[in-house]
Amino acid sequence: MLPGKIPPDILERLVFTHLGRSDPDLVLGPGIGQDASLIRIGNRVIVASTDPITGSIEDIGWLAVHINANDVATFGVAPRWFLTSIMLPVGSTSAEVGRIMSQIDRAAKTLGITVAGGHTEITEGIEKPIVAGFMLGETGEGEYVTSSGAQPGNSIVITKTVGIEGTAILAAEGRKALSKELDATVLDEALALRSQISVVSEGLSAFRTGHLTAMHDPTEGGLAGGLHELCDASGVGFKVELDRIPIHPTTKLLCDAIDVNVLELISSGCMLMTCDSNHVDDVIAAIESESVQATILGRILEDKEKHLIHSEGAAMQLARPSTDALWGALKKVNPS
Repeated sequence: MLPGKIPPDILERLVFTHLGRSDPDLVLGPGIGQDASLIRIGNRVIVASTDPITGSIEDIGWLAVHINANDVATFGVAPRWFLTSIMLPVGSTSAEVGRIMSQIDRAAKTLGITVAGGHTEITEGIEKPIVAGFMLGETGEGEYVTSSGAQPGNSIVITKTVGIEGTAILAAEGRKALSKELDATVLDEALALRSQISVVSEGLSAFRTGHLTAMHDPTEGGLAGGLHELCDASGVGFKVELDRIPIHPTTKLLCDAIDVNVLELISSGCMLMTCDSNHVDDVIAAIESESVQATILGRILEDKEKHLIHSEGAAMQLARPSTDALWGALKKVNPS
C-alpha cells in the first residue's frame, strides 16, 4: 500500500469488521469520512478523535494539537482535553522532548485545551519522531453535526484555501531544496500559513447558526479526498466548480515549482461544510465574522457521481486520491 490513509475498501473489509463488542452508548463509531467518534455518558456526549503526525518534524507537537482539535470541531464542539504518545528514535535528546512539549503547550493554551495525559518513549525501528494525539470534547445529546448529514441540493462551502498544511510542511521540511526555485519571501509566506491550521473558530461559529447539515476536515488526500469522504459518509455525490476552488497564491507558486497536485495536498486549515442553499449566506456571514474567508464550491447531488466542472463547462469525474500529494513532494525536496 502507498503512504497515508488505508484505502476505503480495506477499511471496510479488514478494519470495520473487527471492532470488539457492540456498545449501545457508542453513538457514532468508525466509518468512512467520520472525523471522530461519539460516546454517550449519561446525558452528555463525548467527541473523541485521534490522529498521528508523521509528515512533519519541525512543527510536530504544535500540529498534533491542532489537527486533533480540528477533528472535534467538525462536530461543532469545542476541543477540551488532549492526550498524546510521543515516540522518539534512538539517540534523541532531552532537548527534543522539551521542544515537542513546548509546542504542545503553546498550541493547547491558544485553544484553551488541557493536556490530560499521555506517554513518551524512545522507540526502536523509527528514524524520526512520531506524535500520536487523542482529543476529547463534550456536548449534549443531539447538540452536534456529523459528516454524514449532507443532503441533495445542499450548498458546499469551504473555508480559507486548500493545501494549507501541505504548503507549510513543505516550506518547513524542504526549504533548502525549494530555495533553488522560490524566493525566501515566498517560502516565509508559505511557512506562515501554518498560523491558519486551526478550524475551531469557524467550525463552532458556523455550527451555532443551526443551518449546517454536515462538516468535514479535509486532511490527507486534500480537497479531493475530503469531498469523497464527506459524500461517502452521506451517501450522496457532488458537483464543484474548479474556478471556485480557493488557492492561496503562495500555495500555487510552491505547487507549480515542484509539480504538486494542489487538490490532493493535505489541507488541514480549511473546513468543508454543507447547508440548505436558502441559508448559505447566513453560514458564510458567521464564518466571516471570525475573519475567515468562505467560498461556495458547488452543491450536493442525489446520485453518487463526483463531478468537477471546468471553466469551459466540461465536466469530469474528480478522482479519489490513492495517496496524499505530500508524500511524493517530500521526496522531491528531501530526496535522501
